Amino acid sequence: MVPDSYLRDTKTGAETKLTKNTDFAPDVTQAIRKRILVERPRDAYKFYVDITLPKDYRAGTRLPGIIWFYPTEFTTQAEYDQRRRTTNINRFAAVAPRSPEIWVTQGYVVIQPLDIPIVGPQGRMNDHYVDELREDLDLVIDAVDKAGYLDRDRLGIGGHSYGAFSTVNAMTHTPYFKAGIAGDGMYNRTLTPYSFQNERRDFWEAEQTYLNMSPFLYADRLSGALLMYHSLEDQNVGTDPISSIRMMQALQGQGKIASLYMYPYEDHGPATRESDLDQWARWIAWFDVYVKNATKKETVIP
Repeated sequence: MVPDSYLRDTKTGAETKLTKNTDFAPDVTQAIRKRILVERPRDAYKFYVDITLPKDYRAGTRLPGIIWFYPTEFTTQAEYDQRRRTTNINRFAAVAPRSPEIWVTQGYVVIQPLDIPIVGPQGRMNDHYVDELREDLDLVIDAVDKAGYLDRDRLGIGGHSYGAFSTVNAMTHTPYFKAGIAGDGMYNRTLTPYSFQNERRDFWEAEQTYLNMSPFLYADRLSGALLMYHSLEDQNVGTDPISSIRMMQALQGQGKIASLYMYPYEDHGPATRESDLDQWARWIAWFDVYVKNATKKETVIP
């Protein structure tokens, strides 16, 4: 139900409706929502995956898919569970201008692994970041495929900021994705030498971890077509626009399918109506070509 405000008389119990809000995006808010619990066989770690299907979805239909994600570091299962304990699965779906669930209007199944976990000892969670990322994505794709929702031959991936960074890591270390969208990301960790995200060691303390986590250094292994965007006035110290520019140059030099567009007067994430509309036009066109209408040819990392 669309949220509204009510006035209740505590003495009589009489209730008066004060507002009459309208659902302006029923194709998204009324979409079909599922939640799957995934367990990693290696360590029995459990995490949730939210799945959103078009509201007119017919059972048994396999759709092109989009994974939109943002990994998070944990040391224990309890830490993950604590972050999820306040989730209200019954609340009315909020639709922001860049909500990934908008993709259902284009016929995709939207796959959102909730805080996809990077797990390790305190202070060293990222030592196996690439392996953890690959393992988690394996399980997510298999789970949604097994549920019968996904055409895994037509799968894209995307994310913003740390999600963008992880998107490019996914595309350089796995062969699953026909295309990706990465926004306001950092792709060379030597440019953030004094820690990043939940990593508290500096570059000189954990040099190999910084290098292993830098998809810039693996640009020659990118599989799929990568669409990047970056705000020219990005003030986030960990995502200087130079990162996207240099990543684009590296991909061009390697002959990869890639594009970069940059928004003037925008900070860490486009906020104006004009930018949002331009962004969606580019996203939809890119995935129409490289995901929805992708050939069935297998992609292999050299």
